[in-house]
Amino acid sequence: MQSLLTWLLQSIQTHGPLSVFVGVIIESVIIPLPSPLIIMGAGALLIAPGLSWPSAVWAVLRLIVLPGSAASTLGALIGYGIGYWGGKPLIQRSSRYLGFGWPDVQAMASRLSHGGGWLIVGLRALPVVPLSLISVGGGMLRWNLRAFLGWTWLGSVPRCLILGMLGWATRDAYDALAHRLDRIESLITGALVAAGFVVILWLRHPPK
Repeated sequence: MQSLLTWLLQSIQTHGPLSVFVGVIIESVIIPLPSPLIIMGAGALLIAPGLSWPSAVWAVLRLIVLPGSAASTLGALIGYGIGYWGGKPLIQRSSRYLGFGWPDVQAMASRLSHGGGWLIVGLRALPVVPLSLISVGGGMLRWNLRAFLGWTWLGSVPRCLILGMLGWATRDAYDALAHRLDRIESLITGALVAAGFVVILWLRHPPK
């Protein structure tokens, strides 16, 4: 994994925005890859250290946010497809163990349909929220694909901007900060999975 990261960062330094696009696509497919590292590395490697803050923001928007948000949106299709095609059969086969069935999932999707778009934007914008879970969840709930991709892109823009600016501002220390953010993301992933099990247990054994 370390050799892949080294290659990606070297490629970003050599090829710029094109490698940012490729790197984010790879990061979307390979879950163990620290998700903040590619964008933060691009901020440290592509944005000149002596720029003013407005100039740095403009450079990050051009060189990092544009390719990074596009790649993040395309990468979300993978998780969405897994949730869309695999979610319903899995729930139908496991409904007796889960304590709920596919109609319950459809009812949840209906309740979330009104504010679900802004929920996607908010979660996508936070650098410590696991993106793969959002994509799989969106596919499992079978949100409209076009709307899902639009909300995903809208949330990816501030995420890429924040991480790109953090990489530029921290420079030599960006690697340690990126891994720290990745550890927080892993903890949040574990918490969300644990919360899911708690909900399943509650549905199986509701309070009397």
